[in-house]
Amino acid sequence: MLKICTVMILNLEFKNYRSFKGTCSFTTEPSSSKAKIKNLCEVETNAKENKKALKISLIFGANASGKTNIIKFLYGFRRWVLNLDNRVGEDIGLYQPFKFDSRTADAPIEFSMEFIAQKVRYKYAVSFTRLQIASESLVSYPNGKQTLLYERIVLLTDTESDTIKFGSSLSSSKPFNVFKNQLLISKFLKDTPCGPITSAAKYLADIVISNGFHEDTMLGEDKEMLRWLYSHPDNKKLLAEFLAFADTGLSDFQLSKRIDGVEVTSLHGLYEDGQSAGKTVDLPLKEESFGTRALFIIGCHILQALQNGSPFFIDEMDSGLHSYVTKLIVDIFRNERINKHNAQLVFTTHDVNLLDQNTIRKDQVWFTEKDKYGVSELFSLSDFEDVREETLFAKWYLNNKFGGVPSLQSLEKLFVEDGEN
Repeated sequence: MLKICTVMILNLEFKNYRSFKGTCSFTTEPSSSKAKIKNLCEVETNAKENKKALKISLIFGANASGKTNIIKFLYGFRRWVLNLDNRVGEDIGLYQPFKFDSRTADAPIEFSMEFIAQKVRYKYAVSFTRLQIASESLVSYPNGKQTLLYERIVLLTDTESDTIKFGSSLSSSKPFNVFKNQLLISKFLKDTPCGPITSAAKYLADIVISNGFHEDTMLGEDKEMLRWLYSHPDNKKLLAEFLAFADTGLSDFQLSKRIDGVEVTSLHGLYEDGQSAGKTVDLPLKEESFGTRALFIIGCHILQALQNGSPFFIDEMDSGLHSYVTKLIVDIFRNERINKHNAQLVFTTHDVNLLDQNTIRKDQVWFTEKDKYGVSELFSLSDFEDVREETLFAKWYLNNKFGGVPSLQSLEKLFVEDGEN
């Protein structure tokens, strides 16, 4: 029997973002396969249209194939929802279109996400250019039928704001203006509470993202996560135990509030002649290995996702981590007793050991590939009709049966001059 949950990402699409010139479509809705049923959960809705969803999704691909761009977009979008970056009159920082085609270099970026929050299915959509949002809407399906919550009316004038039209279900809500570079949905987080819209806004704001491409994450100094950890002291013990279990050598760590944020000091056991001296030695976290620093931040994100049932996106999960540790993280989200709220895990990786046909399904595996024009494509292992659930996924992938691997030329052509014996 599948475990029931009430929140879940189902589908997301974006177009004309960085290397994704065309539409990039990703889904956690499973295929009709009956394999490994425990990798699924059932999502409950008020409309009695319960849906199934995958708990874990893996994205493979060569370097510079576009994997990171998927996580990068979601990272920037979440910050936009939280109003952490853009100010009135400024360019929209997330506007990074495909630049290698004159038709797309100044065209809008389009994005949509379908998800379930508080037992209601939503679809949020937005398109935007460098200076302003071109369209934005939110619909819900409370009874299985589409219900418009709001749509943005873009005024083709020099005014600084757009007008918002609410659906008939929110007829009591008065139209109001929103700045052209500001997401309307962000106003419903705190400024203007409105039942169904606020539920959707909170879900988008609570998405957890470990962005390995960001300097703060690489240094183990993700300020947002450190503030969260400091304000939730009960999680300090859990994180310390997790780091010790992962064989990092840390016995504990300390958190200290500073003017510019939170400082982390790791603690290691002190030994004399091979015996414990009953004391500890402290080190600044920045002096720990890259893998330990990365795992510290990932561990914070894991705790946050598990406690809230939030989706967790990780870029380059295996960066600096041993295969045993990456498998440990996957096992945490597969374990029903640990992942009680069915938090979803979506990550990019090069760790072929995770392509284990004994633990994952075809529809959990995705690949990115870039063509000679610099255009990325995202596709699923389920797209290959000749691949069975018992196929040796890793072996076939390494033999380039699916694509998503580097295209390497002959080493001799690179290093040996023509005519050389």
